Amino acid sequence: MTCTGVYWVGPVYDMGGYGNVSRNYLRALEAAEIPVYIAPTMASRHKTEIGEETVKWLESLSTDEIGDRPVCIQHGVPPHFQMHRPAVKVARTIGVTLFETDRVPGDWPHLCNQLDEVWVPSKFNFETFSRSGVDPGKLRVVPYPIDVTRFYPGRPYNRIVFTPPLRNFSFLYVFGFDFRKGVDLLIYSFCREFDRTEDVSLVLKVYVHSGYKPEDVMAVIRSYVPADRLFSQIFVIVEPFGEQELIDLYSSCDAYVSVDRAGWGMPAMEMMALGKPAIGLNWGGYTEFMNGVNSVLIEPEKELVPVDAKLQTERPEYYFSHMWADIRPDRVGGAMRELFEDRSKRERISRKAAFDVHFEYSPSVIGGKIRQLLGMN
Repeated sequence: MTCTGVYWVGPVYDMGGYGNVSRNYLRALEAAEIPVYIAPTMASRHKTEIGEETVKWLESLSTDEIGDRPVCIQHGVPPHFQMHRPAVKVARTIGVTLFETDRVPGDWPHLCNQLDEVWVPSKFNFETFSRSGVDPGKLRVVPYPIDVTRFYPGRPYNRIVFTPPLRNFSFLYVFGFDFRKGVDLLIYSFCREFDRTEDVSLVLKVYVHSGYKPEDVMAVIRSYVPADRLFSQIFVIVEPFGEQELIDLYSSCDAYVSVDRAGWGMPAMEMMALGKPAIGLNWGGYTEFMNGVNSVLIEPEKELVPVDAKLQTERPEYYFSHMWADIRPDRVGGAMRELFEDRSKRERISRKAAFDVHFEYSPSVIGGKIRQLLGMN
């Protein structure tokens, strides 16, 4: 059945990863000229951080004119899909979600199978969801789009000034504070690979989520960093950044590095769109848009290992008995060393990265795929 519009439920005002993804999907709907009504979740939590311009765009995009056969698209985690029921009659209900381990939480298959469709961003998640019991017939791979009008090589920016200044070459990692992000592994790998006298810096931009305080987050990260490297070679930012400040930070650094077992890896994708070289794990969501010719991939061990014990203890409903990739510090350091020393490779993969992201993941490309899935072509 052809749909006439979309009733979108998601954290569109949130500054974190889910909010970013929701807004990018909405840009894809806009590019595909699909009318959309926006029903925000967590409506006011980070509304000021995304910027007045973005707030106005969301308000102008949302319309009541979504026709008599709209579909409801719920973006988030399956346990939250039933928390906001559409105020209009819908023809279909679609969930948009992901997960970063070898399987999904125990109640997710049942919740997903109650929907008409489930959109996941990668073939990796198609496999993990179906292997966990989600009906493969309901699963669709719909990659995350990116706003290529904001992320493109050579775009103007205001350089972020550090005190003392960054060294001649700088790596950046952007992440929400969580033990699953592997910042301790990254810091250890960096310090193991690079001497404190080498002309290279590591910048950590941390999103401090609810439940944590910036000073507590800083204390944890300080415990990982040798005292003589903190704010001399390794820089930590816990202050909130808006969208433009984040782009300025991306542009002020030379390369991106992540050890996150990512469900997708949007910051890496954004850096690639800007024409910057990126390092990611050859496992999980990264494999959807990163490869050996547009990035540097860290090869994990052949055997998976149990998810971090802290996560299994603190969030057993999500992570108990789950497995994920095993990452060796020497391989992380080796990938960083390779980018640091090989300028020609940095330039080569950066050009390919920007080309691939712009031509495969723009809102117009993903919007066209969504139109097809909704039967609007």
